[in-house]
Amino acid sequence: MARASISVDHEVFEEFSSEAKRKDRTMSAFANQSLSTMAKISAEGGEPGDLYRLWRSVSLMKQVDVITLPSDFVDELIAKMYAADKEGLLKMFDRLGSNLVGILKLAAKDIDELAGLATDFSLLVPIKRFTVSRSQDDGVFEVDVVGAGRRIESTECSFVFLQSVLNGYGYVVTKHEMNLGTIMMWVSKRNSA
Repeated sequence: MARASISVDHEVFEEFSSEAKRKDRTMSAFANQSLSTMAKISAEGGEPGDLYRLWRSVSLMKQVDVITLPSDFVDELIAKMYAADKEGLLKMFDRLGSNLVGILKLAAKDIDELAGLATDFSLLVPIKRFTVSRSQDDGVFEVDVVGAGRRIESTECSFVFLQSVLNGYGYVVTKHEMNLGTIMMWVSKRNSA
């Protein structure tokens, strides 16, 4: 067995040591397994942060029994349902957003953390970018989404879903622009009066 010394931050060492003990493994065995896994991920083009984001996403998805399907299939399904019952479909996406807010808040307590959570989920869903930035106007946030469907029907459903989630976080959409696969929203904190 080859031996090497590596330097790690004290906090990382304590975290790693605690996990090895919790899993009832030696530091050597836990280090070998961890380093082997990271080397394989890296060899296939991945990054260490990808593994954590994927784990975080999967653990959150387990709480809502998510089934992943190819995005083209989902887009086609949405288009057919949209043509048959647009109002009913949009209500379903609104309810879905409302129902998921409680679970999302377990992982993201505010709008800034929600953007980070969306980045984590980008490994599993077709969204390419979800950014939240403060606007020039006081208290207004700009939410920019790219990859929100390959059809305008899917994009509209994504908008309704996101609007519902943001409402659950106490924000109201004051203005929005939507094009095929892209959504730009301006949101502000709902008045508590």
